[in-house]
Amino acid sequence: MLAPLVALAEAALLVVSPLLAVLAVIASPLAGGWRPVRLLAIVVGYAARHLASTLACLGLWVASGFGLRSASPRFRDAHYAVLRWFVAGVYRSVTRWARVTVQAEGDEALSARARPVVVLSRHAGEGDSLLVLHELLCRHGRRTRVVLHHALRMDPLIDVLGRRLPNRFVDPRGGDTEVEIAAMSRDLGADGAVLIFPEGANFSAAHRRRGIERLEEAGHHEEAASARAMEHVTAPRPGGALAALDAAPEADVVFVGHVGVPVGFADLWRLLPARHTVQLRMWLVDAAEVPAGNDERIDWLFGWWRTLDDWVDERQSPRR
Repeated sequence: MLAPLVALAEAALLVVSPLLAVLAVIASPLAGGWRPVRLLAIVVGYAARHLASTLACLGLWVASGFGLRSASPRFRDAHYAVLRWFVAGVYRSVTRWARVTVQAEGDEALSARARPVVVLSRHAGEGDSLLVLHELLCRHGRRTRVVLHHALRMDPLIDVLGRRLPNRFVDPRGGDTEVEIAAMSRDLGADGAVLIFPEGANFSAAHRRRGIERLEEAGHHEEAASARAMEHVTAPRPGGALAALDAAPEADVVFVGHVGVPVGFADLWRLLPARHTVQLRMWLVDAAEVPAGNDERIDWLFGWWRTLDDWVDERQSPRR
C-alpha cells in the first residue's frame, strides 16, 4: 500500500516542480546563495530518480515472471544496474547543485585487485552512505552488499532492492545481526563487497559517550580507554565486522575515512552557497594480514579506528 502512495507523491512533486522553482527563485534573495533553488533541484532530482528506479523494479518483477526468476543471475545483474543508475544520478545531482568536489585517496588498489572486500567505514554526516556506495558501485564496479536498518524498508525502492539483492535488514535493538551479516558475506565473488558501518550510527558527541559507557559497563576497560582517546569517531562495535571476516576469510579489508560531509540539515543549508570539498581516504589491508583470533581482531579493529581518528583530526575543518 505504501509504494503507490510514495510514487504518487513523487509524481505530484514533479508536476508542481515548475511552480516550486518560481517560488524558490523568489525566495533566494532572502535566503542568500540561491539556497532554495539548489535544495529544490536536489530534492526534485532525487524524486525523479527514485520514481523511475521504482518503476524499473516493477518492470523487472513483471519480466521475471512476477518474481519467479528474480533471483537468477540475469535479473540480479539488472537490479544492480538499476541501483548503480540511481546512486550515480543522485550523486551527480548532489555534487553539482551543492557544488561539492570529492577528493579520493588510496582507492587505486580497489580497482587493481579482482578479489572480494569487506569495507568498514566511518559513519558521520548525512549522505556518507551515498558517498561510499558511489565509490564502490560506480567508480570501482563492485557488487556491493549493505547492512541496512530495518526502518529503511519503509522506502519502497530500498525495500525492493534490499530484498532482491543480497543485502540484509537488521534491527540494532533486537534480532541476530551477526548471523545476518555472516549470511550476507558468504559467496562474494571476485567483484563483491560487503559494506558495514561498525559505529552503528552517525557520529555525535552523545553517541561517542554512549559507546564509551557501553564498553565500561561490559567490562572492556582497555577498549573504553582507547575510545576516550578518539575524538572524531565512535568506538566500533566489532560483532558485525568479525562475523563478516569469519564468513569471508578470503576477502581483503578496506577501511574508509572521510571529512567534509554535512552533519544535519542545518549544516547542509549553511554549506549550500559555497563550493566545498569532501575528502575520502581508503586503506586496503590484504586478507593475509588480518589477525586470526577474535581478541587480536578486536585490538586490530580498534587500532585502525585510531588511525581513522588521527586522519580525521589532521583534516577536520575549523567549522567542525
